[in-house]
Amino acid sequence: MTAPTTDSAMYQTMHGQPEDLRRLLATGWGQAAEAAGLMVGARRVFLVGIGTSYHAALVGSWLLRAAGLDARALLSSDVALYPDAVLMRPDDAVIVMAHTGVKRFSGEAMARAKAAGATVLSVGSQTAEHPGSQLVLRTIEREKSAAYTASHLAAITVLAQVAAEIGEQGTPNGSAAAGFRVALERLPDHVADALAREEEVVPIAREAAERRVYVTGAGPNEATALEAVIKVREAAYGQIDALALEQFLHGPIVAVNAGDLAGVVHVPGAAAERTAEVAAVLGAMGTQLWVVGQPIPAVSEATTFELPALADLPEALSPLLTLVPMQLLAYHMAAHKGVHPDTFRRDDPTYAAAFGLIKL
Repeated sequence: MTAPTTDSAMYQTMHGQPEDLRRLLATGWGQAAEAAGLMVGARRVFLVGIGTSYHAALVGSWLLRAAGLDARALLSSDVALYPDAVLMRPDDAVIVMAHTGVKRFSGEAMARAKAAGATVLSVGSQTAEHPGSQLVLRTIEREKSAAYTASHLAAITVLAQVAAEIGEQGTPNGSAAAGFRVALERLPDHVADALAREEEVVPIAREAAERRVYVTGAGPNEATALEAVIKVREAAYGQIDALALEQFLHGPIVAVNAGDLAGVVHVPGAAAERTAEVAAVLGAMGTQLWVVGQPIPAVSEATTFELPALADLPEALSPLLTLVPMQLLAYHMAAHKGVHPDTFRRDDPTYAAAFGLIKL
């Protein structure tokens, strides 16, 4: 397989995201309203996924909690394999995040939720089949690259639309989501602006390809950091780790060495001050700092991919924007290393044979 170029499916799909979002925000409010209606009265909402879809579930749990719901993210494998630990009831709602609809544990989790009598919804591609789902919230065409980008952003957008619909219904404690609709209207332009600045990421990607990389974020942006790991590993086979900010600080940070690259997601919100403190610690250790979001004055030497739109974006929606630089990082690391980001290493006979031993 030749090295990646701008003709790779990952690159083309990534840059098509603004138009995907515009379409969803023009046509997707009907399905969001229908989903909100099905979820009325749910005692709890479980958002279930695996891989990148689990990260969408994590962000979705923040979005739906902003709408006043008791929302929790779960791994689909845990739901499928540990039924006694994850008890579901008829007054629960379950949203299964499954872009393709072919993964083993997503299907098993959906079947289990249906058997429990819960309200079952799902989020998937335009053609995904989700047996047992009462409503499939459609996103985009099935991705061709193994490194999913647009499907992830679209899935979170769909969940944000659902949260907005619920918040506008006057749900108790749901006022935080009432402003989501207006904020989402500006999102496609913000994403387009970030993608247009990809050359700012190229030098960082080149450095990251040669260094040990750590990424951290707090609150809803824990998922942004975790998504950076999946994207960089599957697209560029990079050496990268990530944890939620406080988990990173309480122990794992001692493994960081001078010369490592540390990415810090810094957005306005409750954890902004603590994030800045951790960034200062990393800077004092001699790391090369890359800040995504808003600049941190205490680490003025850091390279910052500034996202001015965050000033007007509710924190729960911020991952819809902060994940875009992480996608660019993964792609340009792959380009620098001469790794094709679309293949999931199945162009290597050894890995193709190994993956053939198990059903994803």
